[in-house]
Amino acid sequence: MLKKVLSIALLSVALTACGSNFKETTTRSGSSSTSFATEQTTSNENTAQQASTDHQVTDKQYSFAEFMKDGTPVLTEDQASMEQTSYDFIVKNSDLFPSTGKSKVINLVDKSVTTKHLNKNLNLYLNKFVKITGDVIDIEEDNIPIGTTAIVYISDENDNTVMAVYPGASGEIFEGDVATVIGVPIANFSYENVSGGYTNTTLLAASFLTKENQ
Repeated sequence: MLKKVLSIALLSVALTACGSNFKETTTRSGSSSTSFATEQTTSNENTAQQASTDHQVTDKQYSFAEFMKDGTPVLTEDQASMEQTSYDFIVKNSDLFPSTGKSKVINLVDKSVTTKHLNKNLNLYLNKFVKITGDVIDIEEDNIPIGTTAIVYISDENDNTVMAVYPGASGEIFEGDVATVIGVPIANFSYENVSGGYTNTTLLAASFLTKENQ
């Protein structure tokens, strides 16, 4: 179990305090739209130029990617940052965050990847959907600037833990339930547990979240 819960509300406040610039990094609709490249910060210029080559980029496409980019240090207590590979993957598949149904993403999952693989070398899977099923050891949900968002901790059959950030409502999923999450890996980090030790976990940007029949 967790020694403390990371609050989505506090995360939202922290991002605001750090100057999270969702609106500054996205293109406005209508005739006044400009390319993402001209609005993005210098550190993201290359991504912006690539993404806007073929089409205009919308707020929806970048809000969750930017949220995860700015939120990763907060969620991991400054142990990790989001790699560009994961950022680009979320932008490219923005219509799947969240997904409206399992059928939309299940065929995109690399079924050979387990939490053991993620713990061993996360960098191999930063642009892949993975599927993790296990016990919900903690879950919270709140309405924040990007919309209803849930954070769920799942412990799988190998006793490995993932922390999934899902940009949608979690429905009837509660602590103690068995749930499945499909998402892209972001970073490995550790958190202090109730025993005074540390638990290693993987942060996921979740596309799909569902409760399993028990």
